[in-house]
Parts: sequence; C-alpha cells; structure tokens
Amino acid sequence: MHFKYGVLGKTYGLWSYDAELGAIHSTNAYNSNSETNNYGFRNKEDVFEPKPPNSIRVIAYGGSTTFCFNLETDQAWPIRLQEELRKYAGPKSQVLNAGAIVWSIGQELARAKRDLPRLKPDVVIIYSGLNEEANAGHLAEEGISLKQAVDAGRHGLFATNLDQSRWLKRNSMIVRYFEYLNLFAPPPNPAPVPEYPIVPEIRENFNRTLREFIDLIRKNGAKPLYVIMGGIHEIGQNRLLLRYSREGAAVAREMGVPVIDSMDLVNSYKGNKADLFSPTGAHWSALGAELLAKFIDEQALKAMVKPN
Repeated sequence: MHFKYGVLGKTYGLWSYDAELGAIHSTNAYNSNSETNNYGFRNKEDVFEPKPPNSIRVIAYGGSTTFCFNLETDQAWPIRLQEELRKYAGPKSQVLNAGAIVWSIGQELARAKRDLPRLKPDVVIIYSGLNEEANAGHLAEEGISLKQAVDAGRHGLFATNLDQSRWLKRNSMIVRYFEYLNLFAPPPNPAPVPEYPIVPEIRENFNRTLREFIDLIRKNGAKPLYVIMGGIHEIGQNRLLLRYSREGAAVAREMGVPVIDSMDLVNSYKGNKADLFSPTGAHWSALGAELLAKFIDEQALKAMVKPN
C-alpha cells in the first residue's frame, strides 16, 4: 500500500477513533483512492490558514454521495465545484469535502459543530438524506428507538456502531483486504423496491436536525445552501431513500435557504441517465460529478458569493 499509493507526509487509513462519533476521518491520511488534508476533509490541499483575503471558503456536508467513494479524490463533485469557484473567486478559494460514508445528518451536524466556529466558511452546502433509514436501523441495533426519542422531543440521534467504528477494520490490513474482496457479501440486487410510506419518525428526526443545522450555519456567519439529492429512482431503494432529502427541502425553503434540485440536472440530461451515476444509482459518476458541480455553481453558488 505504501509503495503503490503512499503520499509523502500522510499515513495509511482514513478513519480514527472518535469518542462522540465512533470514528471520524483522520487528518493527513490516504488509502487506495483517497486523501484527507490537515482537517480530515477529503481534499489533497490543506485548509488555508488563516483564510486568505478576498477568498471564498465553502464546506460541503453529506454522506458517501458527497464523499464520492467511487471516484478519485479530485473527481468528487466538491473538488470539481472548487474548480468552478476558482474561475471567478481566486486560486485560494476552497470547497472542502466533509462527506463521510454512511453518515446521517446527525453525524454531519456533530462534525459541523466542530468545523464552523473554527473555519468560519462563507457557504455551507447540505447534500444529505440517503442514510437516514440506515441510521435508524443501526440505532435499533444499539437498543435505541428513534421513535421514542423523537416522541420525547429529541433529534439529531446517530449510531456509532458503523463499520468504520470497528477497531480491526481501522487497524488491520488483513481484515480490510478480505472484506473488500466481498467474498461473503450477497450479490447486488438492482430490482426496484415497492413503494411504501415514509417513516414519520425518521423524517421528523431529519427535519428537526436540519433546522438546527441551518441555525448553526447562520450563527457562524455562513450562508446555507440546500441541494436536493439526485438519483435513478428505479434502482434498489432509491425511490424511498431519496425522499428524505426532497421533503427536507420544504424545511429549508421555510427558513429562507436557497434550494436547488439536482434532479433538474438529471432530467435535462440528453443521454442515458445511467451515465451520470455509479451502479447504485445515487452516487455520481465522474461525468455526473462534473455536471453537478457546474449545476450547483450556476444555479446558486455564484450568486451567493459574487458581489452584486
């Protein structure tokens, strides 16, 4: 791994133990297709400190669809968005990729509470919602009922028993190697899942947490931008899982947040929609990530950061 993928000044393994989150991205780390910087963002370039004059700082939060695990670091849409931003906001402007595999909006908020007071970004992008069902399932495995918590007025709950929280997965090359071979994994099932009602407590937890997230962003002097997730709804559970992001848009609009719908990009694409995504139908391909970055920039970011 070192001789094939090693990066000077960085160590192998993207995840480190975290008392609150279970695990968080390590600083200055790498694996076979990714690098993290001095803050643990999926960027090759370190965060500029102090923030350069006349530059724009953006942080993008989300799960694996923001992290873009299927792409190389510089192909992920936050970095492609940075390329667009630098065309008019200067070479020291940055878009920091705070996406993390399997994270729900609760984990994203918890990380943002650490990042925003220190980094004071100009814009924070929320691209989230796909992992809310999985989070509820992981909480149930920990003996936590999301419904009871929401009924009691709580929100922002997240599980800490994710795959990256396992000590052996973080520290054993042998365990990683055999698990990445997927020898015992069931074959993928691309068949669509029948429609069934959205889970009220999952939606409520997402929406309440989103409200707190937006308040946090504004409290730290940044502008929030909400991007409705895109995907091919006919694949797997996407029709259900993407609904939390779409329904959360109503909360964002109610709070006066700019909202753009990446399905507008998907629906306007003249070619095969599958060209825009990996086989999951929710994770952007290299082409999709490039087009999404341009879409976000043209539809919202440019107007948010350029002087009138």
